[in-house]
Amino acid sequence: FPAPVATPGGWSSTMPSWNRMGSAQAKSTAMAMWLARPEEVWMQKSTVIGAFRSVLAAELDAVERVAAMARDEVSSDETKQEGKYDTRATEASYLARGQAWRVAELRRLKAWFDVFDTERTTPETVGIGSLVEVDGTRSGWYLLGPVGGPTAEVDGVVVRLISPQSPMGRAMRGMEAEDAFEVTSPTGILDYEICRVL
Repeated sequence: FPAPVATPGGWSSTMPSWNRMGSAQAKSTAMAMWLARPEEVWMQKSTVIGAFRSVLAAELDAVERVAAMARDEVSSDETKQEGKYDTRATEASYLARGQAWRVAELRRLKAWFDVFDTERTTPETVGIGSLVEVDGTRSGWYLLGPVGGPTAEVDGVVVRLISPQSPMGRAMRGMEAEDAFEVTSPTGILDYEICRVL
């Protein structure tokens, strides 16, 4: 089993698929070598949470500005109804309500991240708040949150925020490192294996 190597984008962080290795000794040896990797390859959960806080703060600020404009549009002279078939006021009202709902959703999600305790003991099984690295059809990092949301980038690595109700979230909940799972998609069955749970 080859040791991690430096790449133009940094250290490789792709974990081997333990379940595909033959003997228990081979798995044990590979795991020991993996754990002996340089510190750079380890994803820091606190850094990920901080990245999501920044992303959500920027998105909330932008959506709040749009929501304020939508509210102003409702009472604007330009949207006053000029006939029974004039729907400008109704459309502006729908838009304002939609933006207000989006603001409320983002505020709730941001509040969850703001009180997230990055120093708490990490459970061995995947649950809400877990940062999970998976290998498979869409290898990468996933953060299981209360709802799905934006992505965040940490040192060039994209972390996706997924909900417990998403196909990926439902499939991986309660699992541990080295567990394999499947996700049904319109294109067929997608195979995954959990590399790490942080």
